[in-house]
Amino acid sequence: MKIQLELNGPDPVAVNASIPPITFTTAGYHVRWKSLSTLREVEARRNYPASTFRGFLPRTAVSIGEHWKIDPESALQLLKQLAEEPQLELWNDDGGGQWASLRAYNDNYAEIVFRIHTVFMFKDGRFTPSQLAGTLIIDRRLEELIYFEMSVPPGTLNFDAAWKWDDELTVTECGVCQIEMTAGERAAQELTYAEEISLEEARLGLSRQFYPAQSIEWVKLEEAPEMAKLLDRPIHVVSADGALMDESC
Repeated sequence: MKIQLELNGPDPVAVNASIPPITFTTAGYHVRWKSLSTLREVEARRNYPASTFRGFLPRTAVSIGEHWKIDPESALQLLKQLAEEPQLELWNDDGGGQWASLRAYNDNYAEIVFRIHTVFMFKDGRFTPSQLAGTLIIDRRLEELIYFEMSVPPGTLNFDAAWKWDDELTVTECGVCQIEMTAGERAAQELTYAEEISLEEARLGLSRQFYPAQSIEWVKLEEAPEMAKLLDRPIHVVSADGALMDESC
């Protein structure tokens, strides 16, 4: 079944943003590099029109698990509360760096999950979060936003950065950051839905819009020989120095 999603008010929507000081990088650049050590949100609280969030909705009726591209201008409006000069990473020729999907709905509410890739540009380098993952819940009857959250997921490393020392030398760094934006009541996350897929399944579907490798049936090395025998398939072994599903290194 497909449903149409609308968002028409009310204005304004107050969004809180937070970037606490970075306390860990692999080479200590969060102390040595001023642009990184002073990285904070541009504004802790800012009001937005409902139209900003309308850009996160599909233009046509959609079903559970279906994907669509977020309006880049809507994404940038929010990102400018976090950074002075955010840029959207382009994953293909038509700009696929921001995707959303319908995870759940009932007669009264609908929940959308989304994923955005961005780069914060500094005068002397850049900062790249692994991803910005989020949730948006709307009241279908009133066509109002009741909850919005966007954050960098926690991880062993969840950002990388490039410090440009001069025209010839740029050094890279990885570390752990906390970035979050919220609006509305967190109690909205406790809603019960008539139709839904799990959050894990929804996020995997989003990751496949960015990384084709996520469609591979990965198995542990020790399990591969038995499975290959059972399925009569060859074994392909991949060794990777870094993540296959985000931009953390």
